[in-house]
Amino acid sequence: MVPVDMGPWGGADNWDNCIVKPEQECADPKPSSWTHSAVSTVVTDRFKTSGGVAVDYLSTRVFPGPVMNGMLVFMQENQAGGEDAAYAFLEQHEDLWMSWVSADAAAKIKASM
Repeated sequence: MVPVDMGPWGGADNWDNCIVKPEQECADPKPSSWTHSAVSTVVTDRFKTSGGVAVDYLSTRVFPGPVMNGMLVFMQENQAGGEDAAYAFLEQHEDLWMSWVSADAAAKIKASM
């Protein structure tokens, strides 16, 4: 996987009203990089009220796009599965995930690696 430079973000109007439509409905398409996406974690109401620190963790964690893309490249280049990618993520992005968990949890995670 190699990123392709598609130029700057062309804006939501170009994306929503042209790029995503059939070519017959898009008379004047402008070059555009990929749309910015938000990824959300969805939980049930029951889990939200009874999940405790797990809910805190899920609401705190954010995977920046470049990190997620890098992990997808790692998985593709190494034919790695989710478990291998998880270990690689923990090793390569300690500064990121340590901000998502308590100091005690971080110490336990590091000790188990």
